[in-house]
Amino acid sequence: MLKHIVMWKFNEGVDRQIVGEEIKSNLLDLCKSMDEVVMADVIYNVLPTSTHDIILILGVKDEDALNKYATSKEHVAIVESLIKPNTNSRVAIDFFY
Repeated sequence: MLKHIVMWKFNEGVDRQIVGEEIKSNLLDLCKSMDEVVMADVIYNVLPTSTHDIILILGVKDEDALNKYATSKEHVAIVESLIKPNTNSRVAIDFFY
């Protein structure tokens, strides 16, 4: 099993509630449609002590599954239309568990 965690900061002036919910619903809908995804969650209501504003936690079967998720046209569309225009400072980690 492979865990993929990505965190971003919202850009200044972005409505965290509206954009956060839109990113969350789009990513989770995509994950539900992919057999490779074992679990997924998106959290955007973090405490002010956090260094980032929105987090994707994804569990997939293996590296091939992660690559299929990351390169799918649906994922790329979400990244280009919602994530990149509204966030910055992306950090990610992938590990086996």
